[in-house]
Amino acid sequence: MRIRTSLLPLTKRFALTISRGTSAGSENLIVEVEHEGVTGIGEMSPVNIGDGQEDAAAAQQDIARWAEELVAVSPWEMQRVELVIDRLGGGRAARAGLDFALHDWLGKRTAMPLYRLLGADMAAIVTTSLTIGINAPEIARERTIEIMSRLRPRALKVKLGDQAGIEADQAMFEAVREVVPDDVAIRVDANGGWDVLCARRMIAWLAERGVEYVEQPLPLGQEEDLPAVHRGAALPLFADESCRTSSDVPKLADRVDGVNLKLMKAGGIREGLRVIHTARAYGIKVMMGCMSESSLAIAASVGIAAYADFLDLDSHLNLLPDPFTGLQWIDGRVLPSQQIGLGVTRIDD
Repeated sequence: MRIRTSLLPLTKRFALTISRGTSAGSENLIVEVEHEGVTGIGEMSPVNIGDGQEDAAAAQQDIARWAEELVAVSPWEMQRVELVIDRLGGGRAARAGLDFALHDWLGKRTAMPLYRLLGADMAAIVTTSLTIGINAPEIARERTIEIMSRLRPRALKVKLGDQAGIEADQAMFEAVREVVPDDVAIRVDANGGWDVLCARRMIAWLAERGVEYVEQPLPLGQEEDLPAVHRGAALPLFADESCRTSSDVPKLADRVDGVNLKLMKAGGIREGLRVIHTARAYGIKVMMGCMSESSLAIAASVGIAAYADFLDLDSHLNLLPDPFTGLQWIDGRVLPSQQIGLGVTRIDD
């Protein structure tokens, strides 16, 4: 098995601001796995969460180290691949990029789309929310109108946690809500931008305005304070930054209603499925989100999206341009193509 990497710069249509900062694009990494005349392709996207920060350069170094020991391993031997990586160490996003390439290879080798290879039911894939970043109310309103006109989503996710305080959050949220039809669901992600008191006030306020759920109300590292927010909360709460891998789920299950699975922070499809099964065992829900990813990485998430309760797989829809094509956008849902493997093709190929 030969493994190669190359850089993939991405530019956002609209810069995205969350409580932790603003991103106008990213430098991602393409991962290729070649074996028996078949090439699988995956994508790594940078992760910037707490001490789990990882960029393309670090991922490239990790994958180069792994490749030296994986040369005698076949792509379908994913357990052996995991054992090698566990021993050598390295970043989760790098691991995800390689994992995606291995699954793409296996799908191409068996002539099956990923979702079918994994036994998923495409009809069970729910609508995905499109994200509105933190902005002044008038800009948030304009962005919402543009997204509603261009993509006609069935759900929106509004980023809150403005450093200016909850009054700024409320003003922006109301500006968005004014231009959203009643049949479009609204969800909120604070990205850890509130303290306990602000979180309790905002959750009650948002519940009165028909919000569906709230993500990551408190900062990463303050999980011990979550019960004070969760107890009696008028809305379901989901952990995002606080949950990376399946080992985090048991520690959160008594203080949230669900977890946000991002394959990039989990380490790929295999660990992503472990997160889902662990969450189910503890009786909590699963949503799937994304980092700054093109259709290539989003396609990996779509391959197991049928197993999630909520979806936020929209980063490729905010790229200018998206370098890959193949995913479908139908009635507010991101759906896989019927092409084999991850089912996407690079536009300049």
